[in-house]
Amino acid sequence: MAASETKERIAESLASLLDHNTFDKVTVREIADEAEVHRKTFYYYFADKYELLAFVYQKFIVEAPRREKPVTITLENWRPETIQLLERIADHSKIFLNAYPYDDGVWRQSTNEFVAARLSILLHAMPEYRYLKEDVIDTSAEFVAAGAMGIINKWANDGFKATPRTVLDQITTANRLFNGILDRWKLS
Repeated sequence: MAASETKERIAESLASLLDHNTFDKVTVREIADEAEVHRKTFYYYFADKYELLAFVYQKFIVEAPRREKPVTITLENWRPETIQLLERIADHSKIFLNAYPYDDGVWRQSTNEFVAARLSILLHAMPEYRYLKEDVIDTSAEFVAAGAMGIINKWANDGFKATPRTVLDQITTANRLFNGILDRWKLS
């Protein structure tokens, strides 16, 4: 079996275990048994179960499904791409709900970095922000990403009752409100 197949199988094993167990109750032994690999093989690919969980989040939730060409986020496609991300979160809600409360910040760190990087690309593409320094754009992207993740985490805590489109509308509205506050602040 190829190395990438083994790594994927270990990740799929954790995802399978998270369908009916909380992350804090899952052991490396159980993951290895489910994947039909030795513990030593597990540790060849992952330092611990938290590193594996970060990989599972990336594989099942954050990354777009495999496409022929990677998608670059643009001002024209950011809404449908964000809807797809939110749909992947909802599709894997069982994994998320069984892992997030016990993951020691793995979800927040991996997704904040992902979202902030894409926001930074968008901000660089907007003519009204081209005069800003790189660090200002990156810091702004991190700030907005943290707010967006707060809304997504609230959605999860509420049991994913709202639709992905509603969540995107909440993120967009919150961003507009914040921008309006900043504009008024500048005038005073």
